[in-house]
Amino acid sequence: MSASKESGVRTAADALRDYCAGILGGVGVPDDQAALVAHSLVEADLRGVASHGSNLVALYVSRIRAGSMQPRTEIRVIDDQGATLQLDGGLGPGQVAGVHAIDRAVERAREYGVAAVSVRESTHLGALGYYTLRAAKEGVFAMAFQNGPTIVPPFGGITPVFSTNPVSYAVPAGAEAPIVYDVATTAIAGNKLILARKQGDPIPEGWASDERGVPTTDPHRASIEGLQWFGGHKGFGIAMLVEILAGLLTNSSFGRTEIGDSAFTGRERVAKGYLFLALDVSRFLPLDEFRQRTDTLIRDVRDSEPAQGVERVLVPGEIEHRRWLECSKRGVPLPAALLAELEALGAEFGLGAIPRPAD
Repeated sequence: MSASKESGVRTAADALRDYCAGILGGVGVPDDQAALVAHSLVEADLRGVASHGSNLVALYVSRIRAGSMQPRTEIRVIDDQGATLQLDGGLGPGQVAGVHAIDRAVERAREYGVAAVSVRESTHLGALGYYTLRAAKEGVFAMAFQNGPTIVPPFGGITPVFSTNPVSYAVPAGAEAPIVYDVATTAIAGNKLILARKQGDPIPEGWASDERGVPTTDPHRASIEGLQWFGGHKGFGIAMLVEILAGLLTNSSFGRTEIGDSAFTGRERVAKGYLFLALDVSRFLPLDEFRQRTDTLIRDVRDSEPAQGVERVLVPGEIEHRRWLECSKRGVPLPAALLAELEALGAEFGLGAIPRPAD
């Protein structure tokens, strides 16, 4: 089966989920937790967010083998005050604690009207939109904030203090797909740079600089520590907000201050803190009415006359939803380098090749 560099080799989502789960199970992740992590990764692939998809399996495997990430997620309650809940993720796969946390946030928002659930000592969550969309599908508005290892300098500085500090929100809709906003506060997520290296693709100007601070479009010269803030000081200001909510408030590592017992520090410390905020919109107006109002807003945006050179005006999450619909039918496109990487890992655990659909 041939495929262009752009489309990749397509494989069915179910087959890819099982394969990724098999690899994670091979390094000790319990079957149910491996399946959950794999589901979140492949959902990102389906939505076209390849930087947070199955591309991350090799990274997770290397972290488990290095001891910076535990194979099993053991969730511990630190403090429970009803509308607020504080959890510890035990440095296991972040998706497990993340799904548990957002589900508790939804439940408690329905009970109290608004809820905040924090998690400390967790690891990479994947795409934050996976969690906020999960809430929106239940009719609950949600926001997510996550910090992480010190890899990015503050605006105007050169000493790493922050991570890429992503933020997401999702809004329930009716006939339309939910609005989903999910971005790093840097110009790109660091995993996009890693993926560009695997694919050998040049990166656009404004993404990153090299280790000397010189802007570059070469993904192999570009440094994770050289990622740029989107909008300059404006993106940095939002990153500071994320650091406060996901780091300080959750009693997690923040800035250059590290909390916990891990022997890994700085960039090598993979512990992350995050905060989910959930709001039951039915406390303000009936849910069906809110959904209709969201649909109206979406259509107002879409009906805006496009600027010159713009084919059509879109709302946040619309491109990803369309890709999800397409890839759910046609399969997930995997670049050749990623396909080889996954199958090399799979071979260690007797998984063979990733099944390809027939031409």
